[in-house]
Amino acid sequence: MNHLGSSLQNSTRPRGRHRVAAALLGLGGGLVALTTATSPADAAAAPTCVAASRTTDWKAASVDASAALAKARTNLARGQYIRAAHHFRVAKNRARTANTAATALIGRPPTDPESDDVSGVAAVIGVNGLDHRITMALVPLFSSPKGHHVVPALGLAPDRVDECRSVMLQRVVAQSPAALDDYVDGLSDVVGVYSQELNAMAAQLSATGLTSAGRSAITHAEQVVTATNTDMQRVFGGGERSPSLPR
Repeated sequence: MNHLGSSLQNSTRPRGRHRVAAALLGLGGGLVALTTATSPADAAAAPTCVAASRTTDWKAASVDASAALAKARTNLARGQYIRAAHHFRVAKNRARTANTAATALIGRPPTDPESDDVSGVAAVIGVNGLDHRITMALVPLFSSPKGHHVVPALGLAPDRVDECRSVMLQRVVAQSPAALDDYVDGLSDVVGVYSQELNAMAAQLSATGLTSAGRSAITHAEQVVTATNTDMQRVFGGGERSPSLPR
């Protein structure tokens, strides 16, 4: 999914702040509900997504999370369940740090006064891609016979990753129309990843190999991703041809 992190870098489309302003006005109560209402999933996510440090180095945390995930999957394949569980937890914790670091950058001005590149944009797109890769890697493991040995660690990972991503994306859409416009091109290009996750979760929930704990974890993660997908489709769905955005 490398395109998730590169969609903004390769984009040369002009920014049209009037597109976002009109889109937000057209969304009316839908956007108000997104930025002011707190769902049970969001309320649960808030305490778990508090930054463990003041770092804004989302790249380092993302690299660590990806490396830990790779180690965990290797350990699991080898039947090294204690090590696998440890690395799944490390991946979850470092992904949380990546999400809180990216969230802290939202709304900040460019680090280079001569640049128009907003730090939060690259961070959000990059971490959104990390969260997607982690979710898609973990969900199939719940019905795996070897995955049954590490369900507690597996269950924490998608829950925390998807919840912290929800907090991050809500911070994005809570911005002013002018600030939000910086994110339109990038996020409208990747809204399809949430439906991919939901399809993977639905396949697991219809499988026969789930434990009760695994089913509970996926059901909760599905609720969080469903809410994220609904919100993101409402604001960014359809790309530049979104019916929510004026032509």
